[in-house]
Amino acid sequence: MYACSKLVTVLALVLLAAFVSTLASIYLLPGAQGGIEGNYNFVVGIGTHSNQSSAIYALRAGALYYRTDISVNASQEEALSVQHSTYGAHYLGILDYDTLPGGFSNDAWNLSTWNASVRAAVKAYPWIRSWEIWNEPWVPTFQKGYMNGSAYNYYRMARSAYLIITAAEPNATIVCFGGAPIGSYSIYQWYSKVWSYGAAKYCSAISIHAYPSTAGPMNQSGVQIWSAWISEYESLTGKPIWITEFGIPSGSNASVGYSQSNQEAFMVQAFNLFNKYPYIKRAYWYDLWGLSDGPVGNNFGLLNLSNPTIGKPSPAWYSFLSIYSRSLSKG
Repeated sequence: MYACSKLVTVLALVLLAAFVSTLASIYLLPGAQGGIEGNYNFVVGIGTHSNQSSAIYALRAGALYYRTDISVNASQEEALSVQHSTYGAHYLGILDYDTLPGGFSNDAWNLSTWNASVRAAVKAYPWIRSWEIWNEPWVPTFQKGYMNGSAYNYYRMARSAYLIITAAEPNATIVCFGGAPIGSYSIYQWYSKVWSYGAAKYCSAISIHAYPSTAGPMNQSGVQIWSAWISEYESLTGKPIWITEFGIPSGSNASVGYSQSNQEAFMVQAFNLFNKYPYIKRAYWYDLWGLSDGPVGNNFGLLNLSNPTIGKPSPAWYSFLSIYSRSLSKG
């Protein structure tokens, strides 16, 4: 209760100062994100969604850490296995709606179905050592079947997955929460319920998704809000934090202000912010390739669709590689 009260107080002070901070940010932004630092004390990765040519391009450039939804089908198994055996790719595999029989359209599954799907995924990808439990369980669109929005059901899914995975690979890392969002107290309370059931015994780390409300680097109040929420989730769980998604588009069909230069500046700012927290152990940029969000047309990708054969790198791609080379991803 004290921790929650402290968070509310911090956020209230941040919001009261927002107007002043916004004005000040006009002058602070040119140096707000800083330059690329000498080293980053966590593993740097990137999300990828089954675009083979962009993945090979990135692997050949030396990027080896990825996050993706896991399907138990021959084409994905072959692609990821080749990337692992040929290039040494490491995957954070998301066990979610794509893992279940019938995929995203399946809305009639139970805990037994989930357990069978987890076993099948572990068998199909024995070399994957890091698994994430669901993607954004707080999003209504992703509340399907047994994962119906119940905090208790999510806890039971995490518990089952942990027991199944660690029986096959005792040293596996199980990442829970599926991307708790920064900025929502009601969703934080939902995760607090998950934790109250005893999830700590079945989670090696927790996952946070961090997206700003601006089209470029955050102002001072935005940075303070991110810092408050990151600290609060660490205080709640005492677990290492993996930022499994963060990013902004380089362009959008629906929103103005996004640009390649703003994307690059935000990327550097965010990586530098994460580097201040010793309990942040991984950070995955969203996304490697191209357009997402369907008709909205938000281009989060670093390898753009202008050349779909290999992907045309955006300026942020080169900053990503530079940060990657200074991170624990390089050993």
